[in-house]
Amino acid sequence: MKKYLLMGMTTLLVVGLAACGGKEEPTNAEPEKEKQEEAKPAEQKPVSNEPEKTTNGDIVFTEAGQKGNVDGETLELLKIKTINETIDIAPLKITVQDIKLFKSTNISEATKQSYVPYNDNKQISDELIYVQIQYTVENLEEKNIGWNGLSTAVTDKGQQIDVTTKDFVYTDADSDPMFLGKVKKEFADGFIVNNADISKIKFIWSHTYDGNAYEQLGKEQQVEYEF
Repeated sequence: MKKYLLMGMTTLLVVGLAACGGKEEPTNAEPEKEKQEEAKPAEQKPVSNEPEKTTNGDIVFTEAGQKGNVDGETLELLKIKTINETIDIAPLKITVQDIKLFKSTNISEATKQSYVPYNDNKQISDELIYVQIQYTVENLEEKNIGWNGLSTAVTDKGQQIDVTTKDFVYTDADSDPMFLGKVKKEFADGFIVNNADISKIKFIWSHTYDGNAYEQLGKEQQVEYEF
């Protein structure tokens, strides 16, 4: 926050003395000073790195470094990539909103066990690193379209994740792969990664198919993003 200091300029008038009848007469002029204008205090607001909350009380992480308590766990947003770009897999239009890299600690033993099937059946340590991606998908045609969602993710650390089976975030959109006419669905996928220092991640999106004849329509697409 910038502060501006306004300083008045002081003007000094020097008046010469005139000699009259051999006597010096002082002038009545006095040095004039411009009043110095006081600087107004700047408006100050406290800096907070707390995540935002919705009207329902849900925590929304928007900046790297934010921490919050979610279901007893301490969740920290390590990285975020805001995208808002579209991917066309005819006749579907996918709009990727953002990608977030989280670290979760203070995990209960019961929760650790629930994550095991999504971690190649390996036990979870005291620290869990995972990626969350949010996107919407819209069918641009009236006919029924089938689509199996985000298929695979590959990190720049050499890890390949089968998102189809390792996605531990369930939304209503996951309940049915069919788009029955011109409908729009909201998705959120989450999957565990081995490294917290990933800087690039590649996604493979599955192809579309006719919901009645089951013939392939649009081809699968591959897109890479950098944090």
